[in-house]
Amino acid sequence: MPAALSALAFARALLAWYDREKRDLPWRHKPNAYRTLVSELMLQQTVVAAVVPYFARFMARFPTLQALAAAREDEVLTLWSGLGYYSRARNLHRTARLVVDELGGKLPSDEAELRQLPGVGAYTAAAVAAIAFSRRTLPVDGNVARVLARILSERRPIDRPAVRAGLRAQGQPLVSARRPGDFAQAMMELGALCCLPRNPRCPQCPVARFCRARAARATSSIPARTKRPAKRHIHLAGVAVERQGRLLLVRRPAGTLLAGTWVLPLQEMRDGEAATRAARRALADLGLRVEGTPKLVGELRHVFTHRDATASVFRARVRGRIAVADARWVRGDELASIPLSTFGRKMIACAQASATV
Repeated sequence: MPAALSALAFARALLAWYDREKRDLPWRHKPNAYRTLVSELMLQQTVVAAVVPYFARFMARFPTLQALAAAREDEVLTLWSGLGYYSRARNLHRTARLVVDELGGKLPSDEAELRQLPGVGAYTAAAVAAIAFSRRTLPVDGNVARVLARILSERRPIDRPAVRAGLRAQGQPLVSARRPGDFAQAMMELGALCCLPRNPRCPQCPVARFCRARAARATSSIPARTKRPAKRHIHLAGVAVERQGRLLLVRRPAGTLLAGTWVLPLQEMRDGEAATRAARRALADLGLRVEGTPKLVGELRHVFTHRDATASVFRARVRGRIAVADARWVRGDELASIPLSTFGRKMIACAQASATV
């Protein structure tokens, strides 16, 4: 049987372990509300190792909320390029402007008020309130939900909102009144370093004696998750067009895949549509007509969050003048200074490789 779940004993054991074992992460240096918000948004759906260099570059360029608010969206997206989930960057930029313009330049410390900011959900609001403002609240991300599910032997799927809310309610009394921010980070750290999804490192866990799942030898079946539906597969056609050493790129519109980033002219293929026809449509939307037939130069695969994509990449010669605002001719040395997604870079690389063959 596990030990009785004493809030004081649990917090003491967890925080002592955290003080010994916590990772040296850049957002833990000179913490403030802005740095905490940036790090938490970057860490959504993204592993720590990938975030570290992005956070360093982002803070070097935008060290304060005011600096971020004064930036152009393209500058923000450029520094986010390759990190994915670009709505996070756009919402962070919107939040900075709102806070500077309407809230006196300071992020609110109240959890409910934080939730009113663009892109700030329940978890992020609780994380900022706890870590930056020492509010006694428990942010529950995937790591924390997994820890709580095992400690409490919760067998229902933890991705159900009602189950996660229940876990948070049961975990809230465990939060250290003296060190709520460290407690929140310690719970996240425990999930990242010990209470792993598979093969948890129970012998290293500082709170293993409280764990009901371990006592029941059920750590392999807890936590449960609902079965995810199969990802939708989409087929895309992208076209490389060059003039005088410049490559034609278009900005993806709001509400679409990779919104705000720059890509080759791109179209999703309709059911039964040939890739070359979709390529022609991509250029026709810009007011351009293809001379001859687009030349297929490569294909690539890319996995997005909710869909898998196969892209056919073409090269083409065109006539006409560009009839839309969100298109531009870009030199090779300018590619590093505009927001490009990983997928966008892969398409450009595919097209450029064909040009050297």
